[in-house]
Amino acid sequence: MRTHALPVLGRLVLAALLAACGAAPPPIPTEPTAMHEKAHPARFAVADASKSTITIERMAAFPPPGWQVPRLVRFSPDGALVTYLKSETAGEAMSLFALDRKTGEHRVIVRAGDLSGAVETVSKEEELRRERQRKRIEGVTSYAWAKKAPVMMLPHGDGVFVRGGDGKLSRVVSGEAIDPKLCADGSKIAFARAREVWVAEVATGEALALTSGAPPGTTRGLSDFNMQEEFHEPSGLFWSPSCDKLAYLEVDERAVLELPLLGYRKKAELEQHRYPRTGAKNPETRLVVLDVKTKKATAVTMPTSAHFAATDQYLGRFAFSPSGDAIFFQRVSRDQQHLAVVRADTGTGAAVHLAEHASPTWASMTELWPLAGERLVALWPADGHDHLALLDAKTGKLLQQLTSGPWDVSRVVGVDEPKGRVVFVGNRDGAISRELFAVDFVGKLEKLSHAGGAHDVQTNDVALGYVDIHSAHDRLPTAEVFAGDGAAIGKIDVPKDADLGELRPASLVTVASQGDAPELHGALLEPRNKQPGVRYPAIVMVYGGPGVQTVLDDWNPRVMWQHFADRGFVVFQVDNRGSAGRGHAFEAPIFGRMGEIELFDQLRGLEYLKSLPFVDADRIGVYGQSYGGYMASLAMLRAPDSFRVGVAGSPVTDWQYYDSGYTERYMGTPQGNASGYAKSALFEDVKNLRGKLFIIHALMDENVHFEHTAKLIDALVQHDKDFDLLVFPGERHGYRSPTARKYALRRVIDYFVDNL
Repeated sequence: MRTHALPVLGRLVLAALLAACGAAPPPIPTEPTAMHEKAHPARFAVADASKSTITIERMAAFPPPGWQVPRLVRFSPDGALVTYLKSETAGEAMSLFALDRKTGEHRVIVRAGDLSGAVETVSKEEELRRERQRKRIEGVTSYAWAKKAPVMMLPHGDGVFVRGGDGKLSRVVSGEAIDPKLCADGSKIAFARAREVWVAEVATGEALALTSGAPPGTTRGLSDFNMQEEFHEPSGLFWSPSCDKLAYLEVDERAVLELPLLGYRKKAELEQHRYPRTGAKNPETRLVVLDVKTKKATAVTMPTSAHFAATDQYLGRFAFSPSGDAIFFQRVSRDQQHLAVVRADTGTGAAVHLAEHASPTWASMTELWPLAGERLVALWPADGHDHLALLDAKTGKLLQQLTSGPWDVSRVVGVDEPKGRVVFVGNRDGAISRELFAVDFVGKLEKLSHAGGAHDVQTNDVALGYVDIHSAHDRLPTAEVFAGDGAAIGKIDVPKDADLGELRPASLVTVASQGDAPELHGALLEPRNKQPGVRYPAIVMVYGGPGVQTVLDDWNPRVMWQHFADRGFVVFQVDNRGSAGRGHAFEAPIFGRMGEIELFDQLRGLEYLKSLPFVDADRIGVYGQSYGGYMASLAMLRAPDSFRVGVAGSPVTDWQYYDSGYTERYMGTPQGNASGYAKSALFEDVKNLRGKLFIIHALMDENVHFEHTAKLIDALVQHDKDFDLLVFPGERHGYRSPTARKYALRRVIDYFVDNL
């Protein structure tokens, strides 16, 4: 799940909840309908839309102001070129650029139109893969360099192209080629097609199926829904360094619940989706190593363990050893309370656990980097945070704890073996910062970034160099190019959008600790033309779900916020407990009781907002999408006297309808936590609704199914509660159609303007 939600409790339940969490409850009106009946003698009149230069079209456009940055930055194998995706039209359509490090020249080397003969249609499987990766760009959307040869692969439409060292393009694969992978020497491309694993020879274009006989309901070479959506594991096919072996996932979904999705795209469409619902059957997954020349397939035999089932598990983070004689990966138990680093022999399939981690709540997959000399760099839990460790790749013995302390390694940029160091982004200098560091193999830490804020560092080989795209909440993004030794090479231009001058950065604020409840980080945007003595309506933007941190010290134009603030609204957001970026102790309180702690903290944020002298406490709304839609609904139902208006997009309404990978991580199963699931559902609180509730959902949402909204509608009707509903017949969890995006934005804005 990757969208926003906000929970809120009724008066008596809320008071008990706040007291139970060690904090005094906020003031609660003595009359149940006081907020909605109170007169407004000095009511502020929201300004007309013409008072804002931020139009609906600008809000729906991509990228947001200031973010015309390079994407998917890679270095050629010889380090001579820095390649990246960027739009030539300041829009979604990308072209492939190259920076010549010797001359400093930037030029376009591939446009979508150069990939002649490709039909720009996207298969259903690829459409769903892009949806799960939240990929929105068009044109040239992906490419990869071979590690050891001047060969580049470019998938596009119904074909896969190769650009040789001479700059010439050729089509190697025609027809469906899902998740193509170029091997290190540039000679072969592996891909999935029709449930099997295929390989094409780059020199001749000859394509052969290396596997056969996969029955309907089984795929080879693809990861399943859970891995793509909930574990950030989009692939199921991996090359060995010498291009002689392929590791692939065999996924059997035949026992997984099949759910229908009925939508409308110029005509009625009925799709059948295998959806692993919480507490029900998951796919059975095997890891297989394939000899490319002989087609011999060797299945990996999982180590026997009391904490892991042989097939009911999650496998990810696959990486071959430099020699190719072993493959390393991570294994998570079905209950997600046990994590193991696994080493498998690629010749025999025999596997052992090198390291294990257990948690009374949940254990998350991290990252692995096998090195020469039988060493392994692992991002691994340490003292409640994610830190780097150097392990013996044969025994799992800890050779060196590389990082430690009350902060997290957020993302590893890469391992520079020649220099003996790991380059990474972490929040050592503050929970809302993301700075660049390097640590050597004996644990000596060095800060590489010089500007504060947040750093998105991109490369395919940190030894060759990297591009640091950095910004702060009050500083526009800059893209700087560095050599592997840290020497500055130059910059990649980030165009200044014409409307940047109209934007104001939100203020970064904190909500004070309260009893055992820790300090929270928030963002606040005040009305542009704020006048003394005037109280303004406010909107709380909410996500609230685990694994996400919405408040960072980075450039975030928040164009919808800007529009609201131009018209006289205060806009506010706060990251409650359960959010990412502050260690496991900050996340874990939500375990087994989703919605409860999140709502408690959101209401603490609300009290902060209401304490501001320019906020009208009787005119506060809440808006969220996905988990935020759950939270917005929950807020309206459980804190009916706190919020006058709520907009809930694609809301979860009952966690027993959501997928196993996400829900069981935070809630356990419905069978083992029946009371937790019952308390987290919305339906018992529908009777409390007094404000205006607007629900938006897409019929073809394959992530949060429309079933969630349908059940909420039934409950609202049963309790004779008025609500408003907008349904998109042909959209999914993310609205792909520009028309749908603009329409949804306008309706949301109008709803708050009309009702607050």
